[in-house]
Amino acid sequence: MNNSELSITTSSEEAFTAPETYAYPPSNEAAQRNAFLRNGNCDSRLTEAECVEVPANHGIRGPQTIEVQPWPDARQPDLGFWLLHRSAHRHGQWDRLLRHSPGAVRTRRSGLQYSSSIVKRSCDLIGSLLFLVLLLPLFIVVGIVIKLDSPGPIFFRHYRIGKDGKHFTLWKFRSMRTDVPKYEASPRSGLDNRLTRIGRLIRRLSVDELPQLINVLKGDMSLVGPRPEMPFIVARYRPVHRERLVARPGITGLWQISPARAFPIHENLQYDLHYIHNQNFFLDCVIILRTITAVIHGVGAV
Repeated sequence: MNNSELSITTSSEEAFTAPETYAYPPSNEAAQRNAFLRNGNCDSRLTEAECVEVPANHGIRGPQTIEVQPWPDARQPDLGFWLLHRSAHRHGQWDRLLRHSPGAVRTRRSGLQYSSSIVKRSCDLIGSLLFLVLLLPLFIVVGIVIKLDSPGPIFFRHYRIGKDGKHFTLWKFRSMRTDVPKYEASPRSGLDNRLTRIGRLIRRLSVDELPQLINVLKGDMSLVGPRPEMPFIVARYRPVHRERLVARPGITGLWQISPARAFPIHENLQYDLHYIHNQNFFLDCVIILRTITAVIHGVGAV
């Protein structure tokens, strides 16, 4: 993969440009993030679908870690059973992930083989079809209430970068007004006036993410994997960030169920790279299970 694959290939460059009044959190927020992670008290969600562009004179900040250590080559892959712990959000494994330098991560051959295997793709097809059939009545109800609640389309479409730097269109249920620019900072509170009345509810229940099952059927995404980023962010990726692109992006992943889910993805590369390094069938199953329980309990949602 060369750098040209990651450039923005659109004739309307401003379509991917966010207002300069929005910026990633200042560097002193890293200390606040680490405090949240240590205490296990971070319960708000940041949906990166409306992440903000980094100004041209600012680089993408890497994760702020302490006591950085090289990532050891584990003899056995992480099967994710520790995520089933009763207090998984306070499990010591989260701290161990944060202490490793993402630059020291090298993807396991076994992880990459599973990422492109027939087993994973079969699970994606069967799982997405099953969820779509079971959730079809919910799709119809949500579509009707969105149309009744506010003028505009039912679905929200966003350009994202997938596996190997390929562009694709990500689908969501629309949760904000139509006059809101697509590429802005995501709402951090249900009181954000950009959200519609129904939008607040479907975001709280994470229902707005369900149309991405269509992306899974098309092969653009997987049920589990790194979250896909927007083109103008990927265009500024450093080599360590590009390691995220070796795997097909997912609807959910290790970062989404971690204590760091309220902070930007680009500050939490350890989670995605740990998943890519260790991805396997059991880890996928555990992440999906934890995601379902989090949605049911409304944990981490805005």
